Amino acid sequence: MPDASTPPAAPVRGPIFIVGAMGSGTTLLRLILDSHPRIAIPQETGFMRAYKAQRTIPFKWRGGGWGRRLGWTREEFDELMGEVYGRLFMRYAEQHGKVRWGEKTPYHTWHIDDMARVFPDAVFLGIVRHPGASVASNVSRSWRDPGWGRPARTIEHYLRNNREIARQATRYPERFVVLRYEDLLLQTEPLMRELLQWLGEPWSDDVLQHHAVQAQRGGVTEVEGQTRVDDPIDVSRIAKWTQTLDAPVRRRMESRLARIGELWGYDVTDPMALAPLRDGSLLAGGADVARRVQGFADLEIDQQSYVPLTDRRYHPNEVKLVEREALPERGTVPAEPAPAPAPAPEPKPAAKKPAPPKRRARMPGPAERALAPLARRLPKPARRQLIRVRARVLGASGRARRPRS
Repeated sequence: MPDASTPPAAPVRGPIFIVGAMGSGTTLLRLILDSHPRIAIPQETGFMRAYKAQRTIPFKWRGGGWGRRLGWTREEFDELMGEVYGRLFMRYAEQHGKVRWGEKTPYHTWHIDDMARVFPDAVFLGIVRHPGASVASNVSRSWRDPGWGRPARTIEHYLRNNREIARQATRYPERFVVLRYEDLLLQTEPLMRELLQWLGEPWSDDVLQHHAVQAQRGGVTEVEGQTRVDDPIDVSRIAKWTQTLDAPVRRRMESRLARIGELWGYDVTDPMALAPLRDGSLLAGGADVARRVQGFADLEIDQQSYVPLTDRRYHPNEVKLVEREALPERGTVPAEPAPAPAPAPEPKPAAKKPAPPKRRARMPGPAERALAPLARRLPKPARRQLIRVRARVLGASGRARRPRS
């Protein structure tokens, strides 16, 4: 039986949500718990993306306020969504003779705040794995998604998801525990006894024979990638990655993920070196994670990492919808855009012809000479009147008007 060093049992007995980076053993943990006679956890659904789309209508201006316009508060809406989704999963559990449901989707790591609010009685299991093993597992998925064949992507995926697991564990210390994939393989029974005690569930030997229980049910034998439901636990998986991961990728992994691996008790160069997460226990509660995080300030656990685009709200201000035909093939490098043609030189403005010099308006010579002495002797009012007469004679063109015949 677990001793006093085991994290206190969860205060709630609601849905069980399994989260973790891809390639961290979330499927194995699901199959083991789903083998328990009281717990039903189906194949991953990703339903929280549907919840986010219901809360904020995708690609619609003011799409987040449609519920309020119907008179629903956010609390009322979340309560209703909890009932709707809870009923969907509970029917699945009842069909299998179970009384408690759970769900496993790796990218639900980015939806924990929403899940904790919609399901206030939910608990969270975060599973972590050695950085090298997780990276190697994801690189092997390139046959299904060429993007996973890029080591940089798999390394950053591990770092971001594990930082988020640590951050969320500290936010929900009584409802969150972290366990390691390696401990699940090497010490299956002690770990599962601790975990079931924390969940408030009775012990069942079925969790030690998950492959036999799942095989007896029939149905799909290969789930969520390459996992076979009838495969027993295989401890050789712990170090298998050391034979498959290329040396350049391994060096990059060691450089980038050494610190986050150390947070979970891993030696990034040795898959079998496992420092305990908590003295006397195989589980780390949220409070334990918070204490460990204090020695890793450089990881900035308190700040949320980059949230994948597919797990954000689809608001027109943030996301643009583009037809697939307009995108490069998946896994290919986009072609370099063709250089823009050089702008044509602007035509030089035509040279302006110099304006002809203004001609000074003059009266015919004899009239000008006759009026000049007279104008000098006239008083100013008469002189101005003479100037006006002169202007009428010359006209607007500056030339003397011809006398009318």
